[in-house]
Amino acid sequence: MVEGPGCTLNGERIRAKVQKGQKVVKVSGASAARNDGIGPSVHCITGCTYTGVQTLGKELFVYFGPRALRLHFGMNGSMRINPAEMRDGRGHSPTFLIQLTKDTICFFDSTVEIRLSEDCEEKVRVKASLDVCSPVFSVSRAVEAMCMESGRMLCDVLLDQAVLPGVGNIIKNEALFNSGLNPAVKVNQLTNEQVKHLVKMTRDFTVLFYQCRKRGSSLNQRCKVYRRSTCGQCSGKITLCRLGDNNRMTYFCQRCQTEDPAELNVSKLPGLNTLLEWMSQEDKSSSDHVAMREEEEWSCDLCTLINRPVSKSCEACLSPRPEISRDAAQQPQLPSSLIRYPCNSFSSPQQDLKLNRRAVFGNTTLILTDLNQKPAAALKSPLAGTLELQNSRRSAEIVTQPTQTSPGSPSQPSKRRKTEGGHVPGGHNQHSSGGTQNQPPSSPTTPCCTTHRRPTVLRVVNKVGANKGRQFYTCSLPRGSQCDFFEWADLHFPLCHHAKRTLMRTVLKLGPNNGRNFYVCPLKQDQQCDFFQWV
Repeated sequence: MVEGPGCTLNGERIRAKVQKGQKVVKVSGASAARNDGIGPSVHCITGCTYTGVQTLGKELFVYFGPRALRLHFGMNGSMRINPAEMRDGRGHSPTFLIQLTKDTICFFDSTVEIRLSEDCEEKVRVKASLDVCSPVFSVSRAVEAMCMESGRMLCDVLLDQAVLPGVGNIIKNEALFNSGLNPAVKVNQLTNEQVKHLVKMTRDFTVLFYQCRKRGSSLNQRCKVYRRSTCGQCSGKITLCRLGDNNRMTYFCQRCQTEDPAELNVSKLPGLNTLLEWMSQEDKSSSDHVAMREEEEWSCDLCTLINRPVSKSCEACLSPRPEISRDAAQQPQLPSSLIRYPCNSFSSPQQDLKLNRRAVFGNTTLILTDLNQKPAAALKSPLAGTLELQNSRRSAEIVTQPTQTSPGSPSQPSKRRKTEGGHVPGGHNQHSSGGTQNQPPSSPTTPCCTTHRRPTVLRVVNKVGANKGRQFYTCSLPRGSQCDFFEWADLHFPLCHHAKRTLMRTVLKLGPNNGRNFYVCPLKQDQQCDFFQWV
């Protein structure tokens, strides 16, 4: 679901790209066709003039004179302005479309309601200080609003849009983790200082969420518990359960988040804006990762030989290194808005060391490679790692006589394919003989697609039918570049009493079996058989 930061960015995009004063030419979509008969239809804005847009938490208000549209984005909700195609990344058509005189706005997976502009403006004015995405957010008023919900659990209070508009499930889980509080703790168990710290952490992660979405950076790298199997702080197991009045998915760490707020020391928890230090560090005009003129390779003025940065004189003609002028040393640093690619970083040392030497027939360059630094992929198989090390040592030796290879002898790549494939052409395979045939088959690993040879992704059938809920593997590339690879992921699952392939579920209740997987009948709850088996 689009949380407050995503809704705020959608409002900013409309405000920046859609010009005011345009008239509504047409409204269409599935949401426009719905009318419960109680209020006016959304078609009543046809012919009205677009006057502005406002956001409050997860709500988006688009004003057309006396009328306003209240939009709420769903789980996969999105918005596009003047799109080339009338479909989103999932291939779905827009649920609501507004065609203005010059621009077209498409909303996907969203609900639309018609409201009075005065009521919407008054609601935004009253609750703007509680909106965690608003620039006028008030910590003191948010603390007062939370303290009024004294008998409720923290996981319910944070998701209540009447208390803190804009907070979603991601912000809830990460804010509770940064505050060191268990989601089941009630508000009346906290002190005012702890409630204030929780509000600050909620606001802090919301701003972090907003900046990540605006800059296009990954938010998953900033999350410590949400959709993780291990804690990002203590590496302990993350508990996943449905908690609260609405049974929302909740992620928390039992080691880092206490159930007794009395033993919590707020002074040892992260302070205000500590989550945003990475943004200030990126904005600093630090040139530590940019090489200075003294650290760069330099060319000799006499023989034009490129020398190492540490060389004070030319290694070929022994000419002294030219001095660097003060004007060149005092050049302005690169602006912080420039994109610095990893290839321009001089912080990590190179694995290859180049040495220039004078020889009888001219200048030569010697390249010394550290054979101890092996890639992680070469260490997966001991046999393959040994063979690779032997090949590296052979290539490092000085060859004094030319080697003659018979036409029928296998080349070195053939040996590597033999090792990786696990069989010897025309010979006996030692790995496939003996007791390996008696071992029970293990669970299948993630397959690779046949066209691109890349690991596939696991998806779930959401279409209503006999296969709803079944998992399958498909190509991991974006839509349009995918191949036609398809494979069911439940072929090794047992059959239920209906002779149907079972579904794998996860225990979400708190207890000793939390997190365990089990097989169950794939039919609806009122039609299921009593089949049950632990994975």
